[in-house]
Order: sequence, then structure tokens, then C-alpha cells
Amino acid sequence: MDVEQPDRHRPTTAAAPAHWPARTRRLIDEIRSLCQAWLAEPLRQCLIEFDRVLHEHAAQARSHIDQQRYQATRQRLVLERQAFEERFVACIDRALLELGAQPAATKAPAARLTLSLLDPLEHEMTAALDQLVARSEARGGPLLVELSYRLAVLVGVPPLEGEAMPLGPQAMAKAFRDSSAALGLPIEHHLLLLQALEGKLMQGLTPLHQMINSHLAGAGILPRLRPFPLPRTPRKPRRQQPLPPAPIPEPATPAGSGGLRELLAHQRGPRPVTAHARFASTEELQAALAALQAQRNRLAESGLLRHAQRLREALVDQLNLGQPLDAIPIRPGPDADDALELVVRLFEMLRRQLAPAGPAYPLLDRLELPMLRAAVADPAFFDRREHPARLLLEQLLEAARDWLADSDGGLVAPLEQMLERLDREPPLAALHAELLAELERQLAQLQRKAQATERRHVEAMQGRERLEQARQRANDVLAGLLAKAPPNAALRTLLEHAWADVLALTLLRHGEQSETFARRLVITDQLLGRLPPGNLDALTAEVEAGLAQIGMHGEEATGIAQRLIGAGALQEADAPGLNGLAMRLKQRRATMAAPAPAPVAPPLTAEALRLHQRLSQQAGGWFEFTEGDGSRVRRKLAWYSARAARGLFVTRQGQRAEELSLGDLARAIAAGQVREVPAVNETELDRAWRALTDSLRQAAPVPGVRP
Repeated sequence: MDVEQPDRHRPTTAAAPAHWPARTRRLIDEIRSLCQAWLAEPLRQCLIEFDRVLHEHAAQARSHIDQQRYQATRQRLVLERQAFEERFVACIDRALLELGAQPAATKAPAARLTLSLLDPLEHEMTAALDQLVARSEARGGPLLVELSYRLAVLVGVPPLEGEAMPLGPQAMAKAFRDSSAALGLPIEHHLLLLQALEGKLMQGLTPLHQMINSHLAGAGILPRLRPFPLPRTPRKPRRQQPLPPAPIPEPATPAGSGGLRELLAHQRGPRPVTAHARFASTEELQAALAALQAQRNRLAESGLLRHAQRLREALVDQLNLGQPLDAIPIRPGPDADDALELVVRLFEMLRRQLAPAGPAYPLLDRLELPMLRAAVADPAFFDRREHPARLLLEQLLEAARDWLADSDGGLVAPLEQMLERLDREPPLAALHAELLAELERQLAQLQRKAQATERRHVEAMQGRERLEQARQRANDVLAGLLAKAPPNAALRTLLEHAWADVLALTLLRHGEQSETFARRLVITDQLLGRLPPGNLDALTAEVEAGLAQIGMHGEEATGIAQRLIGAGALQEADAPGLNGLAMRLKQRRATMAAPAPAPVAPPLTAEALRLHQRLSQQAGGWFEFTEGDGSRVRRKLAWYSARAARGLFVTRQGQRAEELSLGDLARAIAAGQVREVPAVNETELDRAWRALTDSLRQAAPVPGVRP
């Protein structure tokens, strides 16, 4: 039985919640439309496959009754197909509109509860759904994780998991249950429909996730997000217990929260017993740290931010500020003490990594307390490389280093607004994710502008080189023609200083094998007298047209054309103004875009030749230049000419910085004035984290070994 029918999905009419920002509502509506359009075909194929399977089972049925049941399901499917598709799409649409909402508590029914055995087929159905979800989650991988973060950032909630993820496997399974329940099919037929759904929809969700990710990234929602696995939330919260003594982790073991804390505990030894004091609550710690954050300038000037013990004393003073004299003293708890110690050490490592004169260095004093607040609020700060606060810290330092070195590039004001929000708002993961998305959006805009500016400079350099090559070839061709029919001095001067540019521009625009260039060579032979001039008016018009292409117009072009055509008959004494004309033509030619020939450089060293070979194959690397005051700036080799052995360096903003010959670049590298920046994936924060881990390992005593 053919169940294919034209798709007649009604467009969704529900509106996005009014409390969402306008941009969020717009993007969610766009995602809803994309999902509705995308789901139509997989659902159609799913029902076609289901009908095919029903037909096969009916043909192979052993009893007439079973055959009738399969045929009845097929007939019901014809009637309910469109409703099933609409219910499925509506369920996903509803999940998108409820994005980030707290699940409503299920009210217990007032009716008397009864106990009954679970139907085996129903149990099989539940188990099949669970297995389907597990298989689909395993296939989803990084794309599904990326999508969970982008949707969470869009509505300002923590990363989405499970049923809270509207386009994930669990949401699809729930949509199947809700939409298929109204079909009233036997449970074994439900299982067949579920198998068809997995084959035609669940196994092919990757394109949907990729499409929505690309759409959100293109709209500026975490455009440079790197995928990582989400930690699973434990079913039952574990009680906090003191860590038992443990051996030092092996060097190959990544240092996570437990690793750093254990290393710190080994280095510090047993904690002193705090008598007659209580530990501060999380709210008290955050309030005290926020108060210290308001005194950031004073703390930075006094050096408190660089000494963990002094910063802890300031925190204790703030916790007990305003307390009665006989009140129980308040102290930070062990976890807060560890967080404070580790954050201070981490930022000290960052200060060693960053150049004091660089634009990222001043940010450290500004960011240390916000990151400490984030570490106190969430112990996973030290455990997860992809923690939103850590990603934000890393991106802020990179943005300052790269985009504030030469000029603000429009980043100073947005950066200041983000820092003010870090100072003012609670250290929630949603805040850090939102600021990270905004920063990446700003950087993407700057990158696009820089690329456009860089492209203009590169195209200008390429145009100059092509013009230089065309001039050289035109001069060679003209020299060959002059050798065959040597002209008098007057005509030679006009040809070499005016007509040669016409030939060069013709080569540049049309090529050496073009009809236009061939016609210009015929004109050259006519001017030299090797060919008859033919119609003088037509020849004059063609010469004037050529001169107009190199910027001569009006009387100037007419005068030069007449001199070119009549110069062959002139004698030296008949051209008193020839010298002055030649000087004017030389000056005009010097103002064109082609650069003057470079001075003769000393022979290149073997190292310079190796550098030339590599740069000829691939430009685009970064180099660090040492300025006169000792500061260092990064420049990108945007273009390199293998023919001229010269390179163009641009700033991060794409602006022209230096143009160096290969010899000058090699000598600067040998003198230590320029160094090539290696292409590594490790950031300053990565290096600082590794240095912190190494320092803790080296300083920690080995258990059981006395010093």
C-alpha cells in the first residue's frame, strides 16, 4: 500500500516567550523553521519504511487474524500519517519554546494506587527506547555538545542535557512517544515503528545538529566553540569528605581538581586546627570577595593580589568586618583556602608568561578576583579544561594580546563593558558563557575587517608585481624591435618613455597572446617605419587610445601621439623641446605604482636560502619584531614574492607594517631582532597551568620519604 502523500505541515503559530530578548526570539524562531523543514523528509521516509515493513509482515503472517491486524495498521497509518508528523514536529517545537524553563513538578494523582505487573511488551518498548537514546547519544558526539552550549547561551542557562536538550535523542524519543500514542497501535507495531524511526531519523540527526550549529555560529553564538564531552551529573549527590593521602600523580596524568588539590595538600602538609571559629558559607565568601573586588586598585597597588597569605588575611578581615568583638570568628573553609592559593599561583605563572609591557598584562589584576569568585562558586574550575570561566579568561588574555597591541581596533569599549559585568554580577556559568559568546562575536567582526584590509594590501602588492613584470617584458619586447630598426633619438625617447607603458598595460590587461597586444606591436612597427603607416587618422586615434589608458588625455595625448607619428622624420636639430619632453615623461613614469629597483644586496646565506624556499611555498606565518624600546609586536607575513624575494608584513588589524627583502629579514632574524613565532596550539593559560602543575609536583614531598 502506498502511503506517500504531499506534505501539508501547518506552520507553527506559537510565539516565543515575551521575556526573551528580541535577538533570542528571532533566532529561536529561525531554528524552529529550520527544524520543521528538516524533519519533514525523515518523518516521511520513516512512515514509508514502516508501511513497507507492515506489508512484508502481512504477507508472511501465519494466520488470517495477524494479517488483518497488519492491514488495519496500514489503513490507520494512511488516515493518521499527517497528524503523526504534525504532532512530532509540534512536540519538538514546544521543546524549543520551553528552552531553559524549569520542568513543572508532576502532581500526584488523588486516585487510589494499585499494583499491577508490567506488560512484557510495554517493558520491551521502554527498554527499546532507552537503547535507542543511548545509541543516538553515542553517535551525537561533539556536535550535540556544541549545540547544547549554544542553545544554553542563547537563553542564559547552564549547558543543556537529557530531556532539557530539545534537539537531542531524549527529546526525539519523547516526541515519538507523544505522537505515536494517539495512533492506538498494538505494542508490537509500535516497536516496528520505533525501528523505522531509528533507521530514518535518529541515525541521521548529525546534519540537523550541524545545520543548527552553523546557523547559531554564523549569528555570533560561540562561533569558535571547541567541542568537549559533558560530565554526567551523578544521580545522588555525594557528601563532601576530606581527601585521603594519595600518591603523587604520574606526569602523564592530567592535573584536574583532585590532582592540583592533592599536590597542594602534599606540599602544605596537615592543615592547622582552627579553634573557636566557623567556616564561612558560600554566600558569605562571595559577598566578601565582591567587597574586595571593589577595592581592586588598592589591593593591586599594595601587592596583595600576588601573595596568597596576605590576600587570605584581607579576606578574613572582610568576613569579620562589622562583627561584634565576642562573635565567633569566621574563616574561609578548606576548599576556599585551596581555591585562593591555586588561583593566586596560577596568576603569578601568567605574569611570568606575559610581557609586562604587553597589553594583556594589566588585565591580570582586573581578572584575578573574578576568577577566584568563579573557582569558589564551582570547584570544577580546576577540573574542567572547558569550564566557561577558564575559556573566558583564556579568550580575554588572547584578545588583549592580539588586538590591543597596535590599536584598540574597536575592542576597548566592549572589553570594558565585559569587565564591568564581571565585577558587578554573580560568578555564574551562564554569565561566563554569555560574555564568551559576546567576546567571540566582537573578535569575529574584527577578524573580518582585518582580513578585508589585509586582502586590499596583498592585492595592491600583487598588482605592483604584475605591473613590474609587465613593464620588464614590454621593455624586452620593445628593445628587440628597436634593435631590428634603430630609430633616431627623438623617436627612441618617446617610445621608451611613453609607448613602453602602453605596451606594459596592454600586457597586464590582455596578455601577450591577445589580439590587442598584437595590434599594439603592429603600431610599434608602423611608428618605427618597418610597416607602412596606412591611414594616419586611424593610426593617430589608436595611439591616442593607448596613451589614454596610461592616464594621458586631451591635448597631452594628442601632442604625444603626433610627435610619435612624426618623430621618425625629425632630425636632432628639429627637436629643440625633446629634452624637456623626455624629462616630463620620466617624471610621469616615476609616479606610477611600480617601485624603484631595490639596491644590490650582499649574497644570501644558506639559512636565508632555506627561509626563501619555505616562504615561497607558504606565507601567512607570524613573526615577532623587537621595537626600539624593547617591546615586542607580532606581525603577519601576509604576502611573499618568490620572484622579488620580498615580503609584506601586516598588523593584527591587517594594516601595512613593514616591507622587507629576504636578505633584510634573514639578517634581522640572525641578529635577534625578529623571531618566527612557532605555530603551537598551547595558549598562555595552558602554559601557566602546566607550569603551576609542574611547580606543585616538584615541591610536593613524596609520601613515606623523609627529607
